Amino acid sequence: MKKVLSVVMTAVLAAGMTISAFAGEDLADKKIALLLPGSIDDQGWNATNNAGAKAAEEELGVTIDVVESVPAEEYESTFTEYAEKGYDLIMAAGSQWDESATVVAESYPDTIFCAINGQISDFPNQIPVFPKEYEGSYLAGIIAGYTTENGQFAVTGGQSNDPMVKLMDTYEAMATKIAGERGIEGAAATRAFVDSWTDVSATKDLLSSMIDNGADTVFCYSNEGTSGAIQAAEEKGVKFVGFSADKNGESDCVVASVSMNWAAVYPTIVENILNGSWTGRTDIGVAEGVFEVIETDQISEECHAALVDAVTAIENGEVDFEQYFGGAAETEAE
Repeated sequence: MKKVLSVVMTAVLAAGMTISAFAGEDLADKKIALLLPGSIDDQGWNATNNAGAKAAEEELGVTIDVVESVPAEEYESTFTEYAEKGYDLIMAAGSQWDESATVVAESYPDTIFCAINGQISDFPNQIPVFPKEYEGSYLAGIIAGYTTENGQFAVTGGQSNDPMVKLMDTYEAMATKIAGERGIEGAAATRAFVDSWTDVSATKDLLSSMIDNGADTVFCYSNEGTSGAIQAAEEKGVKFVGFSADKNGESDCVVASVSMNWAAVYPTIVENILNGSWTGRTDIGVAEGVFEVIETDQISEECHAALVDAVTAIENGEVDFEQYFGGAAETEAE
C-alpha cells in the first residue's frame, strides 16, 4: 500500500506573493519554452519538470515547447536562439543554467528568463524559482534515520553545487540525529560525488564501494545515475531513500521517496511570472506543495508520525535550517 504525505498549495504562496488575474492578457498567446539538461525519460529531475510543463499546458491553456538534453556548452546559445525567436518566457531546469541566463538576459529585455532551481537575478527579466530542496531532504533524512540499522549512511549526488551541499548537509544532520535518538551509536554519513548526472555505471560502482565500507542506507540525488545507485542498494541488500522523483517502483529496496511535485506548482509559476506577480528570485518549498512524501509499507508508524510533525513544523516556520548548513560529513571524490 502506498501512502502519500503531501501539502496542498494555498492561494497565497508566501508573504508578498499573490495570484492575480492575467493583467488583461491571454496566456495562451504567450510563447514559452522549457530547456532541459537531460531526457524526459530519466525518471528524475527532467521527467518531473516535463510533467510540470504538461500540467501548466492543461491548466492554463498555454503551449510549452520542451527542449531535451541540451549540452552544457550550448546553454547560452540555446537561450539566445529562443530569445531571437521572440519567446516571452524561457524556462530552464537546473541551477547550472543560472550563469548562461545572466549572460543572455541583458540583451533580450522583452524575454523573461527563469531558471528552475536558480538563484541569480541580476536583471528585471531574470526571475529564477528556487525550490528549497533542503526542506525535502530534511524529510528524507527523517526517513533514513528511522530506516537504518547500523547508523551508516551513503550520500551521493551528480555534481557538487551550493544547493546540493545544503540539502545534503540537512539530510545527513537529520539522518544521524534520528539514528542517535534511536540508540544507535556512532551514526555517521559519508558523501561522494560522481561528477555526472547520467552515468549509471559509475554511480553504481561508487555506491557499491560505499556500501562495502559499511553503509546500510543510501541517498542519491542525480538523474539517470540514480538507477545505478538503486541497483547497487538492491544487489548489496541495503535500503534506499528516493529523492526528487518517485523511485518506489524501481525496487523493493526503496523504502520511500520524497518527490518534487512540479506538476502541482508549474501552473502557478508560469502564471505568476507572465502576469507580473513575481519579480526577482522566488523561493518555494514544502508549504507551497513542491514536495510530497510517498511511503511504502516499510515505513513504520513512528516514522510516519515524525514526518507529519515535520511537515507541520516546516509550514509553521519552526525549523531553523541554517543550523544544518556546513555539516561535517566525510566527503569522497569519484
